[in-house]
Amino acid sequence: MVNDALNHISHWLARHAPRILNESLSPGASEADLAALEAAIGQHLPADYKALYLRHDGLNEEAENFGNFFYGMSFLPLAEVAANWQRRADVRVPVPVRHAHSGLKADNMQRPQWLCLGFDGSHVWLCVDLDPAGGHRYGQIILVDEEAETAFTVADSIVGLLTDFAHDLQKGRYALDPDALADDNEYLLPNAEIDLVNWSTAARWASFHA
Repeated sequence: MVNDALNHISHWLARHAPRILNESLSPGASEADLAALEAAIGQHLPADYKALYLRHDGLNEEAENFGNFFYGMSFLPLAEVAANWQRRADVRVPVPVRHAHSGLKADNMQRPQWLCLGFDGSHVWLCVDLDPAGGHRYGQIILVDEEAETAFTVADSIVGLLTDFAHDLQKGRYALDPDALADDNEYLLPNAEIDLVNWSTAARWASFHA
């Protein structure tokens, strides 16, 4: 199912943003790379997470085209995932999440078990939750807004995240940023209805307004 969703995403990018597809997205990581991350964090990675990274090891930040991915956010390569995990694991004074969905543990906004997946470059993270609250799904996808001290569930899995991304692309909910195009750069701009970075004004995330 991961590859099905990625195939739909790739077809859309090939038509509308080929530089993101051909320059920004990195080739897949290896099984050894994923095993090394599992060993470092001491937890198993969801199968769909592995399938995503076997296809693409995030975005190449050195590429001439500075692209982005789901919800207009970055897509972190495994090396950055590991570095962010270590940074969070080193936090000694946890800061609780003020506004948290019931499926999340809210004791620490810098939980290392929230494995970073995407970033807006400022204060909003997309994470894979490897330690959900009781009864909720291992590997669910969550947003963590550090400035708003808010965290909530975005999708129940990597498959769900990618399926939503593919559907939104096909439904015209993304365009290329005109300012980036003026600089000869392809960069996705989600419309206001689904904008996850500006979740407090987006219809899709209305139930999570703080």
